[in-house]
Amino acid sequence: MLERANALSPFSRATGILDNGCGPGPVMSHVIDDYGCVIPKECSLTCADFSEGMIRQVMGIKESANADSLWKKVDAKVQNAMNLTEIESDSQSHVTAGMVYFMTPDPMQCLKETRRVLKTNGVLSVSAWEGSQWLELMNLLPKVRPDKKVPTMPEAWTSATGLKGEIMRARFQEVETHQVLVELKFQNRESFADFLCTKLPHMIALTKDMSEDEVIKFKEVMVEEMRRMTSSEPGKLKGVALIGVGKK
Repeated sequence: MLERANALSPFSRATGILDNGCGPGPVMSHVIDDYGCVIPKECSLTCADFSEGMIRQVMGIKESANADSLWKKVDAKVQNAMNLTEIESDSQSHVTAGMVYFMTPDPMQCLKETRRVLKTNGVLSVSAWEGSQWLELMNLLPKVRPDKKVPTMPEAWTSATGLKGEIMRARFQEVETHQVLVELKFQNRESFADFLCTKLPHMIALTKDMSEDEVIKFKEVMVEEMRRMTSSEPGKLKGVALIGVGKK
């Protein structure tokens, strides 16, 4: 995401960088670690997320950072990616959005709102999933509770061609998309299944009304599927990420 954004518009000329749907701050961490030495002093840095819990984590990073760290100038805001009420129009040179827009009720509105806050020639860099083995694991929930409907990604956001079309439809220029092979390492299958159930917000929401026995059964189903996916432990699961960039 950052390499392609920097290629379209160098961070050395950035005037405002917004990490939209920032989560606990991994993208902003890479912005600071990888490009902090060239980001102009006057450039604003903003993390925004719909979840107050995520913003609290970002604030924790900011508070614990060294006095000379760029984290000290990060402004953290609770904001809906579909309606960035506290972000001025034409105010950002770069917007990053890691694995977030396709999870909202209206991904196109997210793209339009991003375009609003970007300056002319400002750059958007987004990511999505073409697919992954860990998503396949979570999709096994109906085997234990047939009444549960696991959210699916919008079809347009599951292919490089579809993602490019959506970004262009939002009136971005010089749009490019890329497929990136990724791996997710795990120490043991049982702890990874527990992580999926207890740490991911949408899985917490889906399993909160399930009985303890049902949750245990779901974890067992995921562990068994992981054995079919990979014979090693520790091991790794595979996936394909999509990266899309474009200019306003």
